[in-house]
Amino acid sequence: MLRLAKPFLDLVLWRITPAQLPASWLLLALVSAAMALLEVIGALLPPPQPDQILIRVVLSVALPLAFAWPILSLTRNSQRFLQTSTALLGVGVLAHLILYPLDLAIDMLGMDHPAAIPIGILSFVGLVWYLLACAHIWRAALESGLSLGIAISVGYLVLSVTLAKIMLPDA
Repeated sequence: MLRLAKPFLDLVLWRITPAQLPASWLLLALVSAAMALLEVIGALLPPPQPDQILIRVVLSVALPLAFAWPILSLTRNSQRFLQTSTALLGVGVLAHLILYPLDLAIDMLGMDHPAAIPIGILSFVGLVWYLLACAHIWRAALESGLSLGIAISVGYLVLSVTLAKIMLPDA
């Protein structure tokens, strides 16, 4: 399992680019399944929201794919879709593994608890690191500067948060 996670950790640490991932539909399916499983688990954590599982899975798995395809197509880089999508979802899985427990801890402690502040700071650092990892993926996939990668990453974050607020008002 660690061997499967290592390339995504290397992406987060900017040691490799998506081009160094195998162009494999199987790997994309595995990473998509891992992301879907994390969303199912997240929907079942207190307070459970089993009626939102499908929407959460669509937002976490299908939205990144639907976002990546037009950007890569418009920039004539559609041949990089498989590796870029795998990289984005794989880094997303790592981010979820770090950010979900932190968010859950804040929810359980309450915002008034003194321990919520350092946990919130860790969560913020994790989110920034995730955005920078995604910016690195976009920069490499589009062969552009980091500023374009950051703009695309922030644009995706705004889109996904907006859609989540609309589709999951109780979350």
